[in-house]
Amino acid sequence: MSRSCLTWLAFLMIPSIVQADPWLDFPMGEGMILQSGVRTTLQGSAKPGEKIVITFREKTYETEADKPYGRWKIEVESGDAGGPFALSIKGNKTIDLKDVHVADLLLASVLGDGMVLQRGDKAPVFGTAIPGQKVTVAFRDRTYEATADAQGNWRVDVIPGAAGGPFPMSITGKAKLSLKEVYVGDVWVCSGQSNMHYALSYSKDASKLTFDPPNQMIRLQKFPEGSSMPNHPALKFGGWQPAHKKAALEFSGTGYYFGAAMHEKLKVPIGLIHSALNATGITEWTPDWKLVEMKAGNLGYGQLYTRQIKSIQPFAIRGVIWYQGEANAQAPDSLGYDRRLAGLIEGWRNDWGQGDFPFLFVQLARIGFGVEQTYGDKLPTAEQREIVKDWARVRDQQRRVLATVPNTAMAVSYDLTTGNLHPPEKKQIAERLALAARALVHGEKIEYAGPLPESARREGDEVVVTFSHADGLKGEPRQFEAAAADGKFVSVRAKIDGKQVRLDVSDLKGPLTIRHAYREWPDGNLFNSAGLPATPFVLEVKPSP
Repeated sequence: MSRSCLTWLAFLMIPSIVQADPWLDFPMGEGMILQSGVRTTLQGSAKPGEKIVITFREKTYETEADKPYGRWKIEVESGDAGGPFALSIKGNKTIDLKDVHVADLLLASVLGDGMVLQRGDKAPVFGTAIPGQKVTVAFRDRTYEATADAQGNWRVDVIPGAAGGPFPMSITGKAKLSLKEVYVGDVWVCSGQSNMHYALSYSKDASKLTFDPPNQMIRLQKFPEGSSMPNHPALKFGGWQPAHKKAALEFSGTGYYFGAAMHEKLKVPIGLIHSALNATGITEWTPDWKLVEMKAGNLGYGQLYTRQIKSIQPFAIRGVIWYQGEANAQAPDSLGYDRRLAGLIEGWRNDWGQGDFPFLFVQLARIGFGVEQTYGDKLPTAEQREIVKDWARVRDQQRRVLATVPNTAMAVSYDLTTGNLHPPEKKQIAERLALAARALVHGEKIEYAGPLPESARREGDEVVVTFSHADGLKGEPRQFEAAAADGKFVSVRAKIDGKQVRLDVSDLKGPLTIRHAYREWPDGNLFNSAGLPATPFVLEVKPSP
């Protein structure tokens, strides 16, 4: 991971890290636009106790960085619309911004020309204006009105109408904003860590793609990475782009291939919002209030959620695709990834306020061990393939979420990959997510998941494992194991029997636990008729009746 990424992550962990020199928090920076008529809060970090002086539009504001964390916060008068204006932040050193603007009317940065509105009953359009100012939105022969509140926030819920576009939209307050291209279709948020963040150009199928002409029906919106410079640019969404070569190749590979698969099937505009960052743990993407409720972290831990996911809301979406967990597969976790992911989903859904939207996620792929395996194509040795550590644990905990959280689905990916930490098979992985979306969201009668264990019961010298999503079970099942009370797992023979698998446990007595493909490098070889693999799992065996 780059040094700039590490620096960004460090500042995201404030207030736990003390900053020696003045720093302006990432949502703010060079090129930022302030709302006229309201006081704007600027905040950041410095040496504890350090005096901070801000100069903006011939006014000066002072405060001190608190102790022990060195956090500071100052409210400044935005003044009338105009710009560019200079803004300086002086402490031990000085941050000079030269390109700060003030506007009378703003759309939230996730919105903008070229955007896709989610088809359905309503689609929020929102932003800021002068407090008390009436804002009028005109779209598809209808007009909507709202009044900006005391903080300048306004929102209208437009009726998006049938899928299609582009359509014009106008937003009028003291100023007027005119959007020429607004589409109506399905919007998906693409979030997680590096395997969601990795660009389309990295995928092994990227060279086969053509973008001449660009696909105007796939629209891309990306939350860019920050900078380690003190005068970093304001951190905001970069603007909606059609799927032309440059925009697509820099976009999430998993996200793009998912959107392309959905557009190919549905023939409607697809909006994709890329909000992912390398080497990030699930805590950073979880709402603070949910972390506190779960006793899984303190206020300020969920900074990526606050700065990226929260900034999308309440923009209407069809659902979320999520690819994360590698950062949590490093050490045992008493809370468990299943509870953490369930809490994240509940928190997102609660804050979004649009019900139990679909949440589709990728189970961790295989993982190699040496550099030539985790960052290359060399396969693990026979001895390495038997190693059981934390990636196996997280895969099973990801599976468990399906039983506890409604409207979720999981794409099993281990059979597609060779052990690379960042599998280049993003197309195949994304297409499995798209199968789940087509089935759960759009009601297609297709198989979208590999075999999932429902129960395991002992019948004499056998354990009978019953699966769902198990039409046409096939393969030569391997990596099935069983353990008695001593906890020592041994390989057991497995054979397919309809929608069940029978395990020979004649040598084992007493209470049993079974597991399947429970390795860092799983290799289970059990599939359904759709060619989708059975998930790795661990199950307690019910005794004979």
